[in-house]
Amino acid sequence: MSSLVDRAQRVAQGARRRAVGDEERQVPRQRPVPDADEMRALLAVAFRPAGVTVVLLSALIVVTLVAANSDLTGTFGAIAASWLAIHQVPLTIDGTSLGVLPLIPTAGMVWVVARGCAGVVHPASSRRHALQVIGAAVAGPLVVTAISLAVIADASAVIPLSSPNALAAFGWVLFVHLLASAIGVTVAMWPTLGAQVPSWVRDAVRPGLRALAAILGAGAVMVTISLLMEWSTVGSLLERGDGVVGMLGLTILSVLYLPNVVVGAAAAVMGGTAQIGDVSVSVFGNVGGSLPPLPLLGAVPDGVSGGAWPALLVIPLLIGVMLGRDCGRRVAGQEALFTVLTAAAGVGAVTAVLGLVSGGRLGAFGTVELNWWAFGLLTFAWLGLAGAVTAVVVAWHRSRGAVDEDAADTEDEEPHLPGAEEVPAIAAPITEEPVVAEDVAPSRVIEAELVDDTEAPAAPVAPQDTDSDTEVVVDVEVEEDPATEEPEGTGDAGESPEADLPRGPATPSD
Repeated sequence: MSSLVDRAQRVAQGARRRAVGDEERQVPRQRPVPDADEMRALLAVAFRPAGVTVVLLSALIVVTLVAANSDLTGTFGAIAASWLAIHQVPLTIDGTSLGVLPLIPTAGMVWVVARGCAGVVHPASSRRHALQVIGAAVAGPLVVTAISLAVIADASAVIPLSSPNALAAFGWVLFVHLLASAIGVTVAMWPTLGAQVPSWVRDAVRPGLRALAAILGAGAVMVTISLLMEWSTVGSLLERGDGVVGMLGLTILSVLYLPNVVVGAAAAVMGGTAQIGDVSVSVFGNVGGSLPPLPLLGAVPDGVSGGAWPALLVIPLLIGVMLGRDCGRRVAGQEALFTVLTAAAGVGAVTAVLGLVSGGRLGAFGTVELNWWAFGLLTFAWLGLAGAVTAVVVAWHRSRGAVDEDAADTEDEEPHLPGAEEVPAIAAPITEEPVVAEDVAPSRVIEAELVDDTEAPAAPVAPQDTDSDTEVVVDVEVEEDPATEEPEGTGDAGESPEADLPRGPATPSD
């Protein structure tokens, strides 16, 4: 009977546990909801860059229209089109396709979004919070893009502005803001994220950035030299502005397109080809043709290039050597090669993206193309080959120097042989009477003390023959104390300091 009762109790307990488990599974898990401060931060990340950009565009467009004595018809359409142009969305104005858009506004947008995302994320932030920030940074601009497309569709009936491809518009806006937010979050959380990647990947970031800056710097130097050499052509193009306002407009437009020209010059320096319509520029040969009347394009060399132009290929070679040296100094051994290849691959990917966004359609002049895939592959090849060789040499030199230092340290040290440890001194019996120098000062006192290892009373000394020479061994401790005088009352006045030692044969006592 008791067994039946126990079995029934166990069955009832199992049924209760199953019922509780079913209730817990039926209750949905509540996800953490951001508090008020987090919501305000996410809204700021989503709409602050877009709002500030729209306000600045509105002010600039209104001032431009007023300065040109034009009415404000189509102002909202121009603002919406400018928003899309900042994100490299191709536009069609009066039947003319414009796909080559300046990089400076796009770079400014990327910097603002990345800084805003980095300001609301810290190294201890969770992955969920980081994804929320990235999502907010992308969602807000997409909403503004949808509004801009609707405004352009409405303004196309008043101004000669065609509606762009909606898929291309959303894709470019998504790409720009996703890249910017990812950069900002990664930089802010790098102390945490960097610990999860191999050391040779972390060490490739700074050398890669230096190599990228060197490539773009080489392009900027080439553009500057070309502008100085063709300054007369640039001046004649500026004079076509017909007045101060026109010249100012051409100057601002040239400054906005300056990064595009720098990227094209960097592609040519790395061995690629920059093509503007019928004009082609390369270190192996130029092809002349007609160019847009932009003063900045006066820096493009005309005619066939000279025979010394291939000497410019020493520039990417030196940049690759610099990359290998930096990686070899940071990482030792085989990881230096991995670091160089990682940095070269990263720089090649960035240059390919820059070459892609720098080109596009340019109306009647044709296509502006930088062969972005060739630009990226050539960059990776130059940096990878020259950098790998340099990194191996630097790493070998470092290892050899370390071996030489270890050898020098080993030579300076005394050889350590087995059993050569220091052994404490052991008192040995004194077989000869120590020789005392004659020039010792008379005031020097030597105190002697007999050491008795046993507590038992000393046995009587046996009689000895006075005629026989007997060698007496005494275990003593000698202390030299020249400044201490013998206390009074410790012995006879006429007794010498060694009076307590036996001077002759001892006689037995009764």
